[in-house]
Amino acid sequence: MVFVRPLGEAERRELKRLARREVGRVSERIRMVLLSRRGYSVPRIAEIFECDEATVRGWLERFAGEGVAGLCDRPRAGRPRKADAAAREVIRQQVETSPAEAGYLFGCWTVATLAAHLAAAVGLRVSQATVRRALLALGFRWRRPKHALPQDPQAASKMWALCEPVLRAPHDAVVLCLDECDLHLLPVLRAMWMRRGRQARVPTPGTNRKRSIFGALEWTTGRWAYAIFERKRSVEFLAFLEQLVQAYPGRPLLVVLDNASIHTAKVVQQWLAEHPQVELLFLPTYSGHEQNPVEKVWWRLKGHVAANRLHGSIDSLVAAVHEFFASFTPTAARQLAA
Repeated sequence: MVFVRPLGEAERRELKRLARREVGRVSERIRMVLLSRRGYSVPRIAEIFECDEATVRGWLERFAGEGVAGLCDRPRAGRPRKADAAAREVIRQQVETSPAEAGYLFGCWTVATLAAHLAAAVGLRVSQATVRRALLALGFRWRRPKHALPQDPQAASKMWALCEPVLRAPHDAVVLCLDECDLHLLPVLRAMWMRRGRQARVPTPGTNRKRSIFGALEWTTGRWAYAIFERKRSVEFLAFLEQLVQAYPGRPLLVVLDNASIHTAKVVQQWLAEHPQVELLFLPTYSGHEQNPVEKVWWRLKGHVAANRLHGSIDSLVAAVHEFFASFTPTAARQLAA
């Protein structure tokens, strides 16, 4: 029965350190040695690592003769890798620059265009497979980007200007977050389970139609109000504000919303002058969806009533919206907005 020789304290610590740091086969070899030192037999170690007993015995014997260094990979025969550390650094620098900076018309690098550019502009002639391996080793992944809104330089001061009226509002004032969305007869596409190699097909309507939904969430209680219109204009916005005034008779309303044109039109300013109990508090420009909790309500609504599902008519879609909000409790609204 083969066991490794007794290990010194320094050697044992070094093996444990390497076992944590190394990956792949080198880590397995180190663990074979450590298991052997703990009394595991060669057949048992081979069973753990699912390899031949001769493989285990060979690495234990090499450790006995060469120590820790014998467990590492030896230099291999054949041509060395073209993408060494210096080449990978060149690839990293090039992929992090825009193709437009190099005079190309296309907007992003592919493996093929990057390999061609490296050969033409830098003199680094490597295959597309080598470029791909180098990119993966450098931590790059082929992923779809996302849009980024520009930042409002006055966002902080605008947020304080928004909070100040809320802080000085009378105790009976109502703070409402308001937003609107369009719901189309064309189904919303969301991720779903499907068989590998098969892509689900979602039917589409012959003619698309839509409805506009205005919604307002009372921040402290989770009370929800909404209205559905055929269009989304200042006229419909004012009609919804009238609905809110009637829902909270005699109480000051502080309405937090974005600065869309339908919220700032002249007709809206005239209406506000006639309704001093209503004050509109505008979010910073480009503040994004995370600033308004009503956006989360729209996301949940579309996922329930329109995701990967074609309704037979616009009336059927509207009925599904009413059914969704019939069970939309204040508790659910607060949890969603949190």
